Amino acid sequence: MFKAFTDIFRVKELRDRILFTVAMIAIFRVGSFIPCPFISVDAMGEAFSKTGQGAGFFGVADMFTGGAFSKMTVMALGIMPYISASIILQLMMVVIPKLEKIAREGEAGRKKINQYTRVGTVVLALLQGFGVALWINSQNKIEGNLILPMMAEHSVLFIFITMMTVATGTTFLMWIGEKITEKGIGNGVSMVIALGITAHYPTYVHQSVVAARLESFQPIWFPIVAGLCVLATVVIILVQEGSRKIPIQHAKQVSGRRIAASQTNYLPLKINTAGVMPVIFASAILTLPGTIFAWVGSGGNQGIIAEWFSMQSRFNLYNAFNLQHEGAFLVLKAINLHTILFVVLVMFFCFFYTAIVFKSQDVADNLRRVGAFVPGYRPGKPTAEFIDTVMDRITLVGAVFLCLIALVPQFLMVSFDLPFSLADFAGGTGLIIVVAVVLDTMKQIESRMLMRHYDGFRSRRQASGGRRWAAKERKA
Repeated sequence: MFKAFTDIFRVKELRDRILFTVAMIAIFRVGSFIPCPFISVDAMGEAFSKTGQGAGFFGVADMFTGGAFSKMTVMALGIMPYISASIILQLMMVVIPKLEKIAREGEAGRKKINQYTRVGTVVLALLQGFGVALWINSQNKIEGNLILPMMAEHSVLFIFITMMTVATGTTFLMWIGEKITEKGIGNGVSMVIALGITAHYPTYVHQSVVAARLESFQPIWFPIVAGLCVLATVVIILVQEGSRKIPIQHAKQVSGRRIAASQTNYLPLKINTAGVMPVIFASAILTLPGTIFAWVGSGGNQGIIAEWFSMQSRFNLYNAFNLQHEGAFLVLKAINLHTILFVVLVMFFCFFYTAIVFKSQDVADNLRRVGAFVPGYRPGKPTAEFIDTVMDRITLVGAVFLCLIALVPQFLMVSFDLPFSLADFAGGTGLIIVVAVVLDTMKQIESRMLMRHYDGFRSRRQASGGRRWAAKERKA
C-alpha cells in the first residue's frame, strides 16, 4: 500500500492533477473563513446556537458547508444550490420530453444540460441568499448585534449585499467543483461536500473530550462508538460496491465462414443506485416543520406540533408504555413520529430516485440492439419487467441500509444521551458521503495508475491479471 502511494507521484499527469485538486481545496477552505460584509461572526455564532437550529434545517446546511453557514461566510450556502438544481433538472426531464431529448444528444446535449444546471444554481442561490438575509435581519432586531451599526439601519441594502455575496460564493464554489472534475481527481462537487463534512471532525473530537471530562457521558462510549464507526464504514463499502449481476447471453455471430461462439456476460445493477440523496431529502423535509414553528413561535398548538416532529420528541414508544426500565428499553425513546416519517421518506425517495436515473426499458432496448438477451426472458418488454423486478428488490435492500446507517446517531443521542459530536462518528449521512467520495477518488487514482502500468491499490497478482486482460482486449 505504501508503495502504491509513492508511485502516485511518479506519474506526472497524476501528480499534477492531485496538486491542482489540493490547491482548489485550499482556496475553498480559505473562502469558508471569510465573513460576509457587515456581519459580526461571534454574535452570529451565538445567535445560531441560541435559536436551537443546530440540529434542524440550518444544522443540515451547516454540516454540508463545513461550518460556513453558522459563521455566515461568503460560502455560507456551500454547493447545495448546485445539488438542488441538478435534482430539479432530473425531475423535470421526466415531465418535459424536450429536456430528455436534449440529454440524449451526446456531448452537445450534456453541455446544454450543464448550462441549464448552472443557471438554475445561480437562481436558487439568489433565492436562498435572500431568505438567509431576511432571517439575519429579523434576528438582528431581537439580538441587536448581528449586523454592524453602520448597516443596521439600512435593511434593504444589507439584504441585497448579503444575497449577492453568498450567491457569488456558491457560484465560485460551483466553478471550483467543475474544475476539480475536469483537471483534478475525483468528482469535484462530491469532494467539496465531503470536505465540508470532514472539516467538522476535529471540532467534534475536541467537544467530545470536553464533554467526557465534564462527565456528560461515560468514557466507555468512546471504544463503542469507534467500533460502530468501523462497522458502519465496512457496511457502507460493501453496499456501495455491491451489485446484483444479471447473466446476459450474446447470440452467435456469423461473419463469412467464421462463426463467433456465443458469450456470457453480466449486467451489474447497483444495490444503492440512489446514493445518499434520499437521506438528504428526508432530513431536509423533516427539519422544515420544526424550523418554521421555531420562527413563528412555540406557544400553544404550534409548540405541540413542533414537539411531534422533533427528533427528541417525548411522544415516543418509551413514554407511551410508561416504561421505567433502562438498558435495551431506552432504544424505544428514539422511535417516534420523526423516526417513522424518516424511514417512510427514505424508502419513497430511494424508489423514486432510482426510477428516474435507471430506465429498465432503455437497458432492454440496448441489449436487443446489440443482439444480447437475458436467458429465460424474451427481448423487449419481458426483459424490462424482469430487470424492474430485480431492481425493486435490491433497491429495498439499499433503502434499509440507508435507514439503518442514518439512524444510528439519532438512537445514540436520543436513547443514550450522547452528544451529537460523538454520536455522528457512528454513522449518519456525513459518514456515507465521506466513504463514498473516498472510494470514488481511489478508483480514479487506481485507474490512472494502471494505465501507466503501476499496481495501484490492489495486490500485485490482481493488478497483473488486470493488465493481462487489458492486453488481450487490445489484441482482440
